[in-house]
Amino acid sequence: MIFVLADDLTGAAEMAGICLRYGLDVSFGIDTIPEKEATVNIIATDTRSMTEDEAYEVHFHLAEEIISKKNYTIFKKCDSVLRGHVLTELSALIDVTEKNSILLQPSNPEGSRCIEKGIYWVNNDLIENTGFAADPDFPAKTSQVKNLVLDRTTKKSHVEVFSGVFQAINSKGIFIPDCDSVEALSKCINLYNEEMIIGGSAAFFEQFLIKKRLVTSKINNKTQSFSENYMLLSGSAHPESIRFSKTLEIAKCPLIVFTKSLLEHEFSEAAINDFVVNMSNIYNENKKIVLRISNTVIQFENRSLNLKNRMSLVAKRFLEVSSVNELFIEGGATAYDVLEKLNWQSFTPIEELALGVVRMQYDKNPDRFITIKPGSYQWPEGLLN
Repeated sequence: MIFVLADDLTGAAEMAGICLRYGLDVSFGIDTIPEKEATVNIIATDTRSMTEDEAYEVHFHLAEEIISKKNYTIFKKCDSVLRGHVLTELSALIDVTEKNSILLQPSNPEGSRCIEKGIYWVNNDLIENTGFAADPDFPAKTSQVKNLVLDRTTKKSHVEVFSGVFQAINSKGIFIPDCDSVEALSKCINLYNEEMIIGGSAAFFEQFLIKKRLVTSKINNKTQSFSENYMLLSGSAHPESIRFSKTLEIAKCPLIVFTKSLLEHEFSEAAINDFVVNMSNIYNENKKIVLRISNTVIQFENRSLNLKNRMSLVAKRFLEVSSVNELFIEGGATAYDVLEKLNWQSFTPIEELALGVVRMQYDKNPDRFITIKPGSYQWPEGLLN
């Protein structure tokens, strides 16, 4: 069995999409091994938004559970531009598995994200000269791929990080090979053996499955039937999300946003209850609804965290009193927070609707479905019209 550990929900969903693309048996858990074990078992965490210590603990304990299984392989999914606590999480896997050689390939040549002579390039620009340099949490202050990993940890690592061209890996350390093409991505897999930990981008995972002969050719997924009754939670501030929400409103799907009382630093239980009652009335009349926090910028201390929590609370209470069985969520942080509050942990992925857009069945209630999409991606045309 293959266990994929991802540090964010939408990245994990992307991995599930790859498996579905090839007809591979896949299961999906949030912070836990899925109830229905499969050939590929994907575990989504939210460690990219946690502290280093928290990220280490989460990966350490999950790895402890995984190694109790027979014939396991761990694939550490990481962001293609290495945002997150990559080194810290790999260190946790080393400490549990006692494997001290890691093959790490974050690049995605088809997405113009390549490594040449240990330097990371995005669309033929040094990564430090792109928008990733201004990332609020993990800014790319260097283009040296080795330093991208090292600079994002405050902990002293007990393994060295190496980058460049490798003919073989025969010593301990984290090895990040050069990669400037899909062919090079595939060749990197030849450096791997079962005594190592492997990790990297979704593109590298696809090549890993091909090299292990778990998949051969892509299949045409049968389109599943959707319920016409749904709720869409739009937690992303990306312009594409706002545009799509307005498109649905034109198509006679009610779009509602938080009332003024829910957009202030302090709010009351009564305000939440009143808002949920109003949502229920609108949904009962239309059998569909879209919820956004706001279409304008909201300013108060810790607004991002507070507003995300409020949306999750509203969604939870609404689902408790409504007949909605089809839930669409855009924005990985929003989706993770909502599912955590709902205590929905184990799913069966059933369809990749588009790149990064995956529909899953909730294992404890097979009548309920959730579809997750990154905020910057587009919903498939005509999906909810």
